Amino acid sequence: MSVVSKESILESVKSMTGETPSDDAIALMENISDTFGDLESRVNDTEDWKTKYEENDKQWREKYTERFSSGGGDPDPTPKPKDEPPKVLTFEDLFTTE
Repeated sequence: MSVVSKESILESVKSMTGETPSDDAIALMENISDTFGDLESRVNDTEDWKTKYEENDKQWREKYTERFSSGGGDPDPTPKPKDEPPKVLTFEDLFTTE
């Protein structure tokens, strides 16, 4: 198996399709070019994704463990007074009939 460059493969496709390539040949050349570009970007990606994932996983686990072990979520930002009973809504409160 030989390893060739993107340009060499595209030139081979161009020579097989002639001077006026069909839509399928153009699509094939575009797919080859895009695939090689994606592979090159993945190879050149130096980000340590495994470490980044593990750190993110650890952070959210600590966050939610603390949240659920501390007795609940965020308090209601507008607490209602204890002596006022909740208002019971009726159909007429919610909708108007015409």
